[in-house]
Amino acid sequence: MRARRPVAALTSALTSAIAVAVAIAGLAACSSSDATSSSTNPPTTTAAPIPAGEAPVLLEQIRPAVAALEAQLGAPQRYFEINATPTLVNLFVATDNDTQAVAYVYEAKALQPPAEAQPASGPTFTAAEMTFDEARVMALTVAQLPNSTFLRFAVTGVAGGGVSYKIVTLSELGTEFNVVVGPTGSVVGTDQLTPGES
Repeated sequence: MRARRPVAALTSALTSAIAVAVAIAGLAACSSSDATSSSTNPPTTTAAPIPAGEAPVLLEQIRPAVAALEAQLGAPQRYFEINATPTLVNLFVATDNDTQAVAYVYEAKALQPPAEAQPASGPTFTAAEMTFDEARVMALTVAQLPNSTFLRFAVTGVAGGGVSYKIVTLSELGTEFNVVVGPTGSVVGTDQLTPGES
């Protein structure tokens, strides 16, 4: 759980998050009378792929982590969340009819012993539903936010089925927010993280 921030800092951070959202969308500054600007300079929607092993978090370790865990457990699993940080991969396995979560850590290419099960709820997903492109899923966001710190890339379940991909960033003002992206890195939206959220 993160420490609470002063209200003034949150207000300033929200303003920053909005500005970043605009930057991510690639909106070019132009006057309303410049009718040709939008057609000659369309919003940026792609970026150069990130070579394997060079993303700011361990994207390339997500699938090996899943393979190691499912080999150990002997079957495909359902997950509440899988996320990659700069140093490790966290896997939250749904158990007991999706009412409990067992946390596993995959670090230094090895699966660590699980934590004790904890009460949990929410949509779950299978590894087969993760279709993100490791080279592209973070590329646009990283290119558009060169001065931000990237804390983790998270895959979570979606009500009704499917997954959501979120890049959790730390802005220059010290504010965390999610950049929600598609499997090839297109930006779907952003949302401010309030104190106590993860």
